[in-house]
Amino acid sequence: MLTTSIKNGAISGIKSSWFLIKIIVPVYFIITILNNTPAMDWLTAAASPLVAVFNLPGEAAVPLMTAVFLDEYGVIAAIKAVNLTGFGVTVIAVMTLISHSLILEAAISKKLGLSATFFTAYRLLASVLCGLVLNLIGTVLNLW
Repeated sequence: MLTTSIKNGAISGIKSSWFLIKIIVPVYFIITILNNTPAMDWLTAAASPLVAVFNLPGEAAVPLMTAVFLDEYGVIAAIKAVNLTGFGVTVIAVMTLISHSLILEAAISKKLGLSATFFTAYRLLASVLCGLVLNLIGTVLNLW
């Protein structure tokens, strides 16, 4: 009984690890390559005004955009590849926990009979509002 539990736990752990590796490694690899190309400079320059409202650098747009298409694990790889403060990571983490996998989850909500547009807009708005509140807290408490 104990050996069966250990065996099942080990198999489950290996499957979970493989699932995470398949997401994190490619995302980290792609973002690391982008960091060494002019494309990242263009992306950060274009995104700077958008993420500045959260007191984040332009490169913080990479994990935020990764969240729209992927789950939280892809964002972890993107955050690791971008140079952020601890509080900046917190802001991105909260925002992406609210608004991750938007395309996939919009399709699921539509299949369940919910409005995909409302569902997506609600999550994006909640994410932005939380990012603004965290920016305010970070500014007042000098956490940046």
